[in-house]
Amino acid sequence: MRFLETVFRHRIIAILPIVLGLVLACGYELAQPRAYSTSASLWINSNVPGNQQTTNQYVDPSTQQQSILRELLTTRTFALAVGHNGPLAGYLSGHPHSDVKGLAALPGIGALFGATGKTLDDRIASDLPTDVTISAPGPQVVTITVQQPSASVAAGTTSEVIKQYQNQVIAAIKANDQVSVNYYGTLVAQGQRTLQDAEQALTQYLDTHRNVPANGAGDPTATQLVQSADLAQRDYDTQLQQYQQSKLNLANAGNQSGFQVIDGPITPSAPVSRVKQLLGAGIAGLLVGIVVSLLIISAMTAMDRAVRRPSDLKRLGLDTTAGISQFRNDGRGLDVNAGIRQLRGDPLSGGT
Repeated sequence: MRFLETVFRHRIIAILPIVLGLVLACGYELAQPRAYSTSASLWINSNVPGNQQTTNQYVDPSTQQQSILRELLTTRTFALAVGHNGPLAGYLSGHPHSDVKGLAALPGIGALFGATGKTLDDRIASDLPTDVTISAPGPQVVTITVQQPSASVAAGTTSEVIKQYQNQVIAAIKANDQVSVNYYGTLVAQGQRTLQDAEQALTQYLDTHRNVPANGAGDPTATQLVQSADLAQRDYDTQLQQYQQSKLNLANAGNQSGFQVIDGPITPSAPVSRVKQLLGAGIAGLLVGIVVSLLIISAMTAMDRAVRRPSDLKRLGLDTTAGISQFRNDGRGLDVNAGIRQLRGDPLSGGT
C-alpha cells in the first residue's frame, strides 16, 4: 500500500526512468550507421579444397567448406586481400568514420570510444570477419552474406570474398597436385634408372652368351634377366602414366575450385530494415527503465517516515490514542477545532 502511495505521489519520478530508458535505447540504435546487405550462394562439389579424395560420410561438403571459409576470414592475409582487391579499402579511405559502431557512433561522446590510431589495414582486418556471415542451408550449398555501409561496397565485397576464396582453393589444389608431380617424378626417375640397369644387364649377358636367344629361352639366367627387364618396363610405364596425369591435373587446377556460383551478389536497393533492432532496443530500454523505477520508488518508500494511518504508528512502536476522521472547510480554511469537537462528541459539532 505504501509503495503504491509513493508511486501516485511521485508519478514523474516513477515514469521518468522508463521514458529515459526507452528514449536512450532507441536513440542508441538510431545512431548506429545504416548497413546494406547482399548474399551469394555457392554449390559445393568437393569436401576439402585441395583434397578431393578426402570424404567424410558424417559431414556434409558444405559444412566442411563453410568451416574453411570462416577460418580464412579470421586471418589477416585473407581479409586484406579481400579489402584491397575489392572496393572496401577505397571506401574506408574516403569515409574514415563509416565503420564506427556502438558507443563510438553516438554524437558528442563518440570520440571517447572511437578507435583512434587504427590503420586502414587494422580496420579491414577487424571489421571484415564481423561483416561477413557464412551459413550452410543445405548439404551442398554455402551462403555468403555481407553487410557494408554502402550498397555497391556490399556487392563488391561479396564478389571479392568468393574470388579470394577461389584463389585459396586453387592454390591448395595446386600445392596438392605439385606434391603428386614431385612424388611421381621421383618414382619415374628411379624407375628409369632401374629399367636401364635391367636392360644393360640383359644386353651384357646376351653379348657374352651369343648362343642364347633374345627372349632367354633355355637359359635360366637369361630368363631371369628378361623378366627383370620386363618388370622394370611395366613399373616405369605405370609411374610415367601417373606422373603425366599429375602434371595434367596441375595444369588444369585453375578450373577445379570445387564449387560454382549459383546465385551471384545483387546490389541492394535499400538499407537493412532496423524495425527488429529498434523493437528489441525499445523492449530492453523499457525493462531497464522499469527496474530502475522500481528501485527508486522502493528506496523512497523505505525512506518515507510520514504517519498517515494507525498502522504506521504501530510500525514505529507507538499506540493510537485518538484520531480525527475529517475536517470542516467552510471556505475560510480547515477548522481543526471542529474536528477536535467531533472527536470529543460535542453536540455542536454533530458528532457522537
